[in-house]
Amino acid sequence: MMELRQTLHLVTSGKQSLEQVVEIVRAAFKGGADFVHIREKQRTAREILQWVETLAEYIPRSRIIVNDRVDVAVVTHSKGVHLAYHSLPPAQAKQLLHNDQLMGCSIHSLSEAKSLAQSGAGYLLYGHIYPSASKPGLTARGTDELSRIVKQVDIPVIAIGGITPERTGEVMRTGCAGIAVLSGITGATDPEEAARAYRRELDAKGKEK
Repeated sequence: MMELRQTLHLVTSGKQSLEQVVEIVRAAFKGGADFVHIREKQRTAREILQWVETLAEYIPRSRIIVNDRVDVAVVTHSKGVHLAYHSLPPAQAKQLLHNDQLMGCSIHSLSEAKSLAQSGAGYLLYGHIYPSASKPGLTARGTDELSRIVKQVDIPVIAIGGITPERTGEVMRTGCAGIAVLSGITGATDPEEAARAYRRELDAKGKEK
């Protein structure tokens, strides 16, 4: 399960080396990040295994989520796996995971959210909320649909896409459980301070409740 506080998820860019990511993750966690998602579509299972084992030298495995590769999540006993549309179906992935592992799913609509919530997902990742460099040319979805999804599913919903510290308050007013950030931290000159800026906004919103 996710934490009670609003969570900050760092997602790797797929453009940086393991050595660079180690330094970014260590800095971001000092700044208040809660989870790192290893999202490295171009890397092999063996490489992603190495990434998990290396990062686990610096942060707990319970803070590492593997994107797509259920096999790597299982053998490393990391926090869990995040499934995209091309991943194993949730029902089959759930059969492979350890009982204490988390399964998250990307969604793009309310109908997907309802379906995946019923399939055993532990959390949902919705976006992209704002224009995002990682989704060039695609229309941003905004916060209205995010708000509707949050109200109609009983599991945590994490927002992603173009979220800056300045936009974090608007996103969190939907009632979502947290945010996921790529370039806002991985592309920052000071990842620790970048993560801290997001953390301040998340904690401030949490105190309003």
